[in-house]
Amino acid sequence: MKLSERLVVLSVSLAVACSFTSCKTMILNGVSDGLSSANKKGIPAKVKESDPDPMLAFMGEKDPVIVQEVLPVILKLYEIMHIENPEHQGNTIMLGSLNVMYANLCVESKAELMTDPRLLDEQVAEFERAKLHYLRGHDLIFGVFESRFKGFTEAIEGSDEEKIKSYVEKITANDVNAMYWACAGFFASFALNPLDSNIIGAIKGHIAILERLAELKPDYSDGAIWDVLTQIYVAAPSDFGGDYDRGVYCFEQGMKYSKGKLAGNYVTKAKSFCIPEGDKDGFVESLNKALSIDPDAEPSSCLMNVINQKKAQRLLDHIDDYFIEW
Repeated sequence: MKLSERLVVLSVSLAVACSFTSCKTMILNGVSDGLSSANKKGIPAKVKESDPDPMLAFMGEKDPVIVQEVLPVILKLYEIMHIENPEHQGNTIMLGSLNVMYANLCVESKAELMTDPRLLDEQVAEFERAKLHYLRGHDLIFGVFESRFKGFTEAIEGSDEEKIKSYVEKITANDVNAMYWACAGFFASFALNPLDSNIIGAIKGHIAILERLAELKPDYSDGAIWDVLTQIYVAAPSDFGGDYDRGVYCFEQGMKYSKGKLAGNYVTKAKSFCIPEGDKDGFVESLNKALSIDPDAEPSSCLMNVINQKKAQRLLDHIDDYFIEW
C-alpha cells in the first residue's frame, strides 16, 4: 500500500474509531497536538535544538515532485482532523499553512511552467485554483485569531489605522509562524490578481502584521518575513502601503538573515528591482547567483532552493520577455 493510501486509511480509521468512543475529544486533541506540533490553543510545542526535525522530510527534499504527490493527501488528512475537531487551533493553523504550501508548490509552481500560448486558459484556471487555496489558508488562520480577539478580521481588513495597530499589538511571538503563513497566502493571492478590490483594500493591515512579526522574530525562517515585505513594498501602490525605500531596507534585512544562502532572495531582487529598473545586467547576475547556490548546503532550505532555482532558470530562459533592446 502506498504512503498516500496509508495516510487516507489512517485518517478515516481514526475518525471512525473516535465516533465510537466516549474519549473522542481526548483522543482527537492528543492526535491533533502531535500532528500540528501545537496544542488546542494554538501554542507551539517547545522543541529542543537536539530534537530531530520531521519537516526535513519535506524541506530537505531535492525532488519537488515527491512533495507535490504526497502533499494533497496530507492536506486532506488535516482537513479530516479539522472536521472532527474544529476547535483545535493548532490543527486549524496547520491546515491553513498546508493550504498555502499546496497552492504554491502544487498549483502555482506547475502553472508557471505552462508557457505555451495554447495552454493559456488552463494556466488561468490553475492560477485561480492557487488563489482559492491561498485565501482558504489565510481565512482558516484568521478564523483562529477572530475566535481569540473578536473583530480581528474586520480591523485588519479595514482602513482605521489605530484599530489595525491595536489588534496587531495582540500578536505575540507564539503567533509568528501562524501569521506568517496567513500573510504569505494573502500576498500570494494579491500577486496573482493585483486588481482584486477585495484584496487591495486590506494590504495595509497585513503589512502591519508582517512588520509586527519582523519585530518579534526578525530571523524567522532565515529572513522569510523580510522577503515577503520586500516584494509587497515594491509592488504595492503607495496609497495602499507601497514604499520603495522601505522595500530596499527589507531586502537588505532578508539578505542579512539568510546570509545570502537562499536562492529566493536573488529571485526577489531580479523580479522586484531589476525588471522595473530595466537593469538587465543586474537581472542576469542575481539569477546566476541563485543558480550557484548548493541546495545540499542548507538541508532545511533545500526544497525551496531547488524550486527557486527552477524559477531563476525560467526567468533567464525568457529574459527577452522582460527587457526590450532598442
